[in-house]
Parts: sequence; C-alpha cells; structure tokens
Amino acid sequence: MEANLLDKEQTFETLDLDDRLLRALGVMGLVHPTLVQAKAVPLALSGKDILARARTGSGKTAAYCLPVIQQILRTKQGVPLTDPKRNATRALILVPTKELAEQVAKYIKDLTQFCAKELSVVNIANNAPLHMQKPILAERHDIVVSTPARILQHLSAGSLELRESLSMLVVDEADLVLSFGYEEDLQKTITYLPKVYQTLLMSATLTKDVQELKRLMLRNPAILKLEEDGDDSARSLTQYAVHCSETEKFLLIYVILKLRLIAGKCIIFVNDIDRCYRLKLYLEQFSIRSCVLNSELPLNSRHHIVEEFNRGVYDYIIATDEGQMKGEADSDSEDDVDGGDDSSDREKAKHQQQEGERGKGKKRKRAQDKEYGVTRGIDFKGTAAVINFDFPKSARSYTHRIGRTARGGRKGMSLSFVVPADSKERLKWGSTKNDDERIYAKVVEKQKAKGAEIHPYKFDMKQVNGFRYRAEDAMRAVTKAAVQEARIKEVKQEILNSEKLRAHFEDRPADLQFLRHDKALHPSRVQPHMKHIPDYLVPRITGVAKADGVADSVNRDFIPFHKPGQRRKGSKYRQRPHKKAKVDPLKSFGGGRKKGK
Repeated sequence: MEANLLDKEQTFETLDLDDRLLRALGVMGLVHPTLVQAKAVPLALSGKDILARARTGSGKTAAYCLPVIQQILRTKQGVPLTDPKRNATRALILVPTKELAEQVAKYIKDLTQFCAKELSVVNIANNAPLHMQKPILAERHDIVVSTPARILQHLSAGSLELRESLSMLVVDEADLVLSFGYEEDLQKTITYLPKVYQTLLMSATLTKDVQELKRLMLRNPAILKLEEDGDDSARSLTQYAVHCSETEKFLLIYVILKLRLIAGKCIIFVNDIDRCYRLKLYLEQFSIRSCVLNSELPLNSRHHIVEEFNRGVYDYIIATDEGQMKGEADSDSEDDVDGGDDSSDREKAKHQQQEGERGKGKKRKRAQDKEYGVTRGIDFKGTAAVINFDFPKSARSYTHRIGRTARGGRKGMSLSFVVPADSKERLKWGSTKNDDERIYAKVVEKQKAKGAEIHPYKFDMKQVNGFRYRAEDAMRAVTKAAVQEARIKEVKQEILNSEKLRAHFEDRPADLQFLRHDKALHPSRVQPHMKHIPDYLVPRITGVAKADGVADSVNRDFIPFHKPGQRRKGSKYRQRPHKKAKVDPLKSFGGGRKKGK
C-alpha cells in the first residue's frame, strides 16, 4: 500500500480493536489503516449508519469487515457457550457478484484466523442448489455473505430467519449492486429484516440511485466522501490511446506483448466471449500464454483463473465484461449526482439491450452467469496495465476497466485501441457495431473533468510492417472452427474437473478415458518459427512517453538484443576490415596453388 493512501498518524491499535484482530492484521502485514478505514471504523463501532464513497483499491472491504467482526466479538463476550442465543446470524453482507462474495468471505476468514472458534462466516452466493444450502444456514453462522438475489430466495423459502438476530447490514459496491438490477431484490429483502439495525453502504460513486437507496436504508448516516486528490489519481494512472484499424489491433498487440513494451501483468479486455478465444488462439501462435475469463465459465473455474493470475502463473488475462451493466450501453450515466442522470437514456438503453438479447437468444448455446463481474469487485493483484483491445461500449465501462490497475496507490497504465468509424474491417473479424470514436469522445470529455488526460500512443506503423505478414498469417490460422474447438475444450476441462461427476467417472472409467483421449477435430495451427523474432524484424521505436509499466527500451531509438559496441556473434553484417584467409596447403586439395595454375 502506497504512503499517499495510508494514515501514518494512526495504527490499527488506535482503533479500539480486539487483540486477536490486531494479531491477524499483523500477520497480513497491515499496520497503518487507509483513509477510509481510519474514518469509517470508529464511526461504525459507535453504531452510526455510514455511506462511504471511496475509489476502488482504497481499502473499503476492511473498512466494513473490521467493525462487523468487532461488534460480533463484543456481543459474544461473556455469553456462555451453552447459551442458544450465542449462535445467531448477526451480520449480512450483500455484494453484486459471486466472485466478490468469495473474496469477502475469504478476507473475513483471514481476519478471524485467531478467533475462528468464536465467529463463523458462510458464503451462499455460489451455484449450489437452495436445498443443499438450507442445512448450512440452519447452523446460524454469525456472518452471511451473499448476492441480493440469492439471499432473497432463502428468506422467501424460510431457510433463514433474520428478524430476531440481525444487527448489521452491509451493501458493498452499492452503485454496482443497483446497476445489476438488484434494487427490487433489496427492497424485498428489507421486509425480512428487523426494524432496527445498523447499515453500512460502500460505493465508488454516489449516483442518484445510491441516494435513493440511502433514503430507504439509512437513518441519519455519516457520509464519507474520501476520493483522493485528482492530481494524485492522475499521476498514478497514465492513459494512452491509439487509433488503428481492426487488423492493426492484432498487429500491435502482438508487437507490444512479444517485445515486452509493457512490463508486468496485463488485463486485456474484449467485448464478447468469442473474441476472448480468438485473441487467445492468436497469441498462442507466437507462444504468448494467456488465460480467459468470461461469464460462461463456471464459478469455480473463474476463481481458479483469478488465483493463477494473481500467483503469476499467467501474465496476461483476456477478460470480458459483456452484459455487466444493465442499461449501460449508450447511457453513460456513471457520474455522481452532481453530474445528473438522464432516466430516459437509461430506459432507451435498457430497451436496446433487451432487443439485442432477443435477437441473440437463438444463437446462444451456453447460459451466461448473470452475477458475473470482472471490472469491479475482483482483486487482481499486481496489475501493471489494462489494455482495451476492444474499446468499451460506454464511458462508464471504460472507467471501471481502467480501475483494475493503479490500485492501492500503485502506478499503472492503460492502453486503448480505437477503430475509426469508416473502418470496414470491424465486421470481418466478428466484432459488433463500431462506435469507438463516439464513445472515445465522451471518455476524453469525462477524463478531462476529472483532471486526467488520455495521451496518444505514438507508434510508427511503418517500423512494424515487418511483423504484418506474421500477424496476418496467425489471424488466418484462427478460424471459426478453431474458436469453436477452444470453447469445447473448456467444456471438456470442466467435465474432467467436476466434483459432481467424479463418482460417475469412478463407476465408468471408460467414459473418462474416452474423454481424455478425444482429440480436437480442428486444432489451431501453430507454426514453430513464429515463436522467435529475428533481429532484422526488431523495429526502431521513438516518440513514446515513458510511463510506469512501460519498458525502458520503448524510449530508446532502437531495441537492441546486445550491448552497444559489442559484435553480434554469427552476424553477417560485421563492421571490420576484410582480411585474406590463410590457406593450409596440407589441408587443401590444391596444395595452396591458385586457381588456373
């Protein structure tokens, strides 16, 4: 955590926390609270309702987890273990996505590692059937983490009773919860709660919808607007954009990743699921390994992929945020209440989205998880850069995407490809209607309002023309059949790793063998020579401003693979005087005689 986000004047010991919590924080390497933690924790411990606005990566999760755990430990202090009132669900934490629910539950377990016998937490946001979760809820865990839709199902079915025991309600990423269409679920959930309880709302933006939720759920709240200074935010994130054709996008992503012009881990965003696999297969032609994250993958697979990315198994993750924001496309209503929110635009965008879903419904074969989210909530660790391979469909989505880097005060960069409106290659490569320039203009306007600037990524296309043939050859290898086979391969992998099918395969080992040895019908063509880059293809790159996450070699006139002044071994272009070769007469047939004599 960078110094500009920490409150160095305080430590967690000054926040009146339980010794077991302080010990866990020490093990996690946390000494000084962030600004939102230093302000929110004392207010929450005093029993105040809170509406906190703080940007992504500022420590909002700990800001509500710490007081929730502390209050429960206080309540249980002195209560005999045999008292039936000791076991009760006292806190409900609602989050917009299943991925975030899993992370919050894991974070609470880390904080309670030294008081696990005193406090228990359960996450019910997974895909398990309701009847399987009912006995788990019957154990009356102290903290329940869920999405609004799933908790409402359990409350309606009578699997969980909260009217007598609940004392704290937390809604994390409140603006995102509402954008997922959970407003009606929240209103119905409130009818199952007691009349008096403490509420904590955490949000990155204070939209009009969040203000309505505040009136509905909060009583005389403390409002914390803890955005960092615009100048600091602008310095931590450097934004670039390059205007290019669809083919040039593939060419540039190849050159940038292969030459390591962007150092560190990257999240590459595309706009639909097919593009995920198309880009993954394309990069595989050059031995650039990446993983895919989208809403069709099962929840356990998504968790596994994020963990592998965070551990450094993969440096590049290709992700989609398709359908994440209901009514997001073209509405661009992510501004705070001061900026206004046109409801007619939202209704129009919602109608357009519904029409698009009707038109695509016949072609869709696999169900997508409606509670999937990648641009907000998931903790991608150490992300140096975000690449918008497909430009987002709204300015709001752009803001959420670039928020995955430059988190926690760290520096980062974003690079966006913008396809001109008159380009005709867009439809050729399977993408949607080209609105890049129109949305880009809105993004530039909104970023200027926040004190940020999008710089042009000055990449001389003439200097990378030598890579063009390779890029086009790799694009030809990624056929529709190869993309389809890649998606089938994902299904096979899920079947092999499925816990539910383990018993089936144990009883029928032949089925497992058939599945393992089933070869791809249309495997992608990988050419070994594409893995390496010959020296003569290495371009001279100039005019790119230095930013954190960009390799130093970008700022040089030439990207050498040898030290200056050092002769390259085996090079046929050696700059040295020509010397006449000596001839050993004993080793030559001519005996040293000149030809013709």
